[in-house]
Amino acid sequence: MLFNSQYFIFVFLPLVLIGWYTLNHFKLYKGALLFLSAMSFWFYGYFNPMYLFILIGSILVNYSFSYLIAKFKSKSKLIYIIGLTANILLLGYYKYYDFFVENINAVFKSSFALKHILLPLGISFFTLQQISYLTDRYWESADHYNFIEYLAYVTFFPQLIAGPIVLHNEIIPQYRDLELRKFNSENFKDGVILFILGLAKKVIIADTFAFLVNYGFDRIYWIDTPAAWFTALGYTFELYFDFSGYCDMACGLGLMFNFKLPINFKSPYKSHSIPEYWNRWHYTLTRFFTSYIYTPLTLKGVRKKKRKLYSIITPIVVYFISGFWHGASWTFVIWGMSQAIATLWCQRKFWKIPKKLGWLSWFGTFFYTCITQAIFRSETMDNMIRILKGMFIPKYTGFMRELGSAYNGDLLVKGLMSFVSPRVSFDTLYWIYFVIMIVFFIIGAIILVGKNAHEILAATKERGLTLGFSIFLSLVFCWCIISMSEVSTFLYFNF
Repeated sequence: MLFNSQYFIFVFLPLVLIGWYTLNHFKLYKGALLFLSAMSFWFYGYFNPMYLFILIGSILVNYSFSYLIAKFKSKSKLIYIIGLTANILLLGYYKYYDFFVENINAVFKSSFALKHILLPLGISFFTLQQISYLTDRYWESADHYNFIEYLAYVTFFPQLIAGPIVLHNEIIPQYRDLELRKFNSENFKDGVILFILGLAKKVIIADTFAFLVNYGFDRIYWIDTPAAWFTALGYTFELYFDFSGYCDMACGLGLMFNFKLPINFKSPYKSHSIPEYWNRWHYTLTRFFTSYIYTPLTLKGVRKKKRKLYSIITPIVVYFISGFWHGASWTFVIWGMSQAIATLWCQRKFWKIPKKLGWLSWFGTFFYTCITQAIFRSETMDNMIRILKGMFIPKYTGFMRELGSAYNGDLLVKGLMSFVSPRVSFDTLYWIYFVIMIVFFIIGAIILVGKNAHEILAATKERGLTLGFSIFLSLVFCWCIISMSEVSTFLYFNF
């Protein structure tokens, strides 16, 4: 089920909110958690009910390992390793089986059959979430919660499919706080505001850039230099508005239930270095890799003399895993390595920029991010090479004029052009599309340099909800609902 669908907004969400607060009103607290989990299973299985067997199996196995760690403390390390391996194998089978078979066939000239396994939704996210809990159990920094709490922790539908990656100590204490089980109009209002702002990011902005990006990458063989840069820049905008929009909606939904989820995006395109960028972009994933891979590798069990060497090797390992986590393709691995190189460059301070030229470090970071996002978007090595060649080897074929016409898929543009096109020449039409494209980029840039959704919410709480802002939110929401005639999935559902 998608947040940006009328069925979710007008059917599923009202039902789960009414059921949740009704059960809590009658002090059926465990029943409320079970109801929330059941509704989350409905949400998850809406696309494909068969996915539920994978999710339920993963939950039962991980909860069993948590119990065994508590029961057999002397063998906790072995139990943890087996549990960790089981999670990695589950993720590896569904996400990487065909990738490994493909590469084995290419290297050894073999002919093993591909299974073309359909990736279960959210498997990367709920697997990492449970790995974090299992690791904390092994480190003895987490309790063995009762099964109902654990079930609700893993399945809570706002963050189940694409994050943020929530830690057990962030959500289960909130489940136990009975004051949070009462309806809170202030939290609900804040949740609605965040949800609408996130929905607008996705439906109005990200989906608009998607027309241009898909058009450019689908015609990668004809792309020229200006079009390549606009396509790469368009994806840089699309990915941010799509994923941060999802996370804003998730946080908004959490507030509707009185639960605070971690903020996943903190204006990442305002960063002045790649390490800063990763503290702002997909923060909960960065936190996971830092807490459960980077820190243990560099600090635990490493002699002081070797820590300097490990501080160089570990970022490479972490970003390799991060790249591979995003998808079964060498382009993701290359993208991960590009982040490792930039991170080491910044950590070693090979290049210092005076504070007066701070804009230069911002521009360099954004410029580098734009290039690496083009690698991230490329589905094959051939596509990656073609987009990079297009960006850095000057070439002009006139494709840039055609690129703007991709926006004709947008409802607003389609309506405008149906009025304009009969009255102008074919050549003029291309220029109109080009101007529309530039306008969209300007609007996107203005939004990026402004306050993010959480900063807007904080400002609203400080000054109060004004009539003008209420009207704005209402108009934006109506625009989003009208634009849902062609519902699109979120980009991170693919990861």
